[in-house]
Amino acid sequence: MEQSEIVVSMVSDSKALDDITTRNDGLLHGAEANKVHIDMSTVSPLATTKLERLYQAKHAAFLHAPVLGSVPQAGDGSLLIFVGGDPATAGRCETVLKTLGRRIWYFDDITKAGNLKLACNLFIASMIPALAEGLVFSQRAGVLSSTVLEVLKESALGAPMYQTKGEAIGRRNFTPRFLLAHMLKDLNLIVEGSRSLGVSLPAVEAIRELYRDASTHGLEKEDYSAVIKVLEEKTKIRVGP
Repeated sequence: MEQSEIVVSMVSDSKALDDITTRNDGLLHGAEANKVHIDMSTVSPLATTKLERLYQAKHAAFLHAPVLGSVPQAGDGSLLIFVGGDPATAGRCETVLKTLGRRIWYFDDITKAGNLKLACNLFIASMIPALAEGLVFSQRAGVLSSTVLEVLKESALGAPMYQTKGEAIGRRNFTPRFLLAHMLKDLNLIVEGSRSLGVSLPAVEAIRELYRDASTHGLEKEDYSAVIKVLEEKTKIRVGP
């Protein structure tokens, strides 16, 4: 941060964020008054509140700004961004944020941004098992996955994710756009967060077990839609041509 007023990071997990920030040659080492670290990772709210305090002690600032979107959206500046932290600091960074995102939501409590991202990832993590089970069920019934996706597209159930992931599953293409290991990490954060907030999420805990099974089957480095392989193994039904 010694040569930059604003630094943006996006790393895999809370440990990686802490490492690049607090190690001897980390970002905090060069933090000075009025400098800002914007982190866009999906990490624990405990991690972000800790860093917010550490930066404040150096009269610098920390914003947590997790995103919805992937590489294409980052490239064309169409990410959805949730910004948590000091409103005045967020205002100073608006030009940078608008370069990356087409829509931005602001929160004065840094943990709200992180928890909103976890809630969105809860939806994502839940949709794929539902899609996978629906495709496995339909395959057994003799209905092509392409027909299922066509019906979904024409109905109130239509969602772009169902189309892109369903078509990829049909082609047996599990090249990662989002690693299964990262989705399991986020589910762990969601479960931990729900317990700290006193909220019961039994469905999420069951979904996490499916992702855990996929992880123990060596699918961590595949796309998170590879959870369907666990269902296929259990049912002896393979979706696709």
